[in-house]
Amino acid sequence: MMKKVVLFLAIVSFSSVAGITDITTKPVALIALKKNSAQYVDVCKAADDSCKEGTSIWKEKNADGIFYLTTSHLQLTKLKKDGDTYSKIVSWDFTKETKNEYIPDDELTKNDVYIYPALYPLSKVKMAVALVSKWSTNYSGGGREEEYANFMMINDDGTYQPAFKNILFSSKEMIKACFTEDDYAKQSHCHDESWSILNLKINDESKDYYSWKFITKSYSWPAFTDKASTKVSINESVAYPFQSQPQHNK
Repeated sequence: MMKKVVLFLAIVSFSSVAGITDITTKPVALIALKKNSAQYVDVCKAADDSCKEGTSIWKEKNADGIFYLTTSHLQLTKLKKDGDTYSKIVSWDFTKETKNEYIPDDELTKNDVYIYPALYPLSKVKMAVALVSKWSTNYSGGGREEEYANFMMINDDGTYQPAFKNILFSSKEMIKACFTEDDYAKQSHCHDESWSILNLKINDESKDYYSWKFITKSYSWPAFTDKASTKVSINESVAYPFQSQPQHNK
């Protein structure tokens, strides 16, 4: 059974900014409401009682009165609270995106597609959400999992457009390296392990759209070694929404 490795999309804090006019902006985290709480129930009612199995409700961090409802069928609804009243603003339906024909590797099987709980700035007035597809395969005593994101710009009329597609979001792999009882008795780490995490640094360069720096941090922990032996590598690439796809270079 694969050891669980927590993988997430984070924002990198910057130590320097290229030019005095550049401003770094951050994704907006969405915080989950406790299921069946009074607020959860009120939002569900405002969303036409659409809270079925697989539904989650999120509150926009640092923004009072803005909520998002996501479903396992890739539907996203934005709501607001005025006084004691909740009302629906707009909905997006990403159902057809489950038919995306992109296949990262013939060995992998798609297990799930979900909406990641964050909003990603594309410009001063436009945001994107990440539709994340999960792919995996099992090995004897190990396995591999990869996640890929399509960052979709969401419009106020319920439409959307892909800003970036098929971006490696996270990965992990375990390969069995012990095969006998003697191996297991002698070794404390019996797998070759590797994993990666995507980080984003988003800059306002006074253009139509922000620049996105894709920073993939990869880790490799060889079998039969202490965790302190883990090697780290970083790949970076800058791209602009709707204009280019990131091309990673070390």
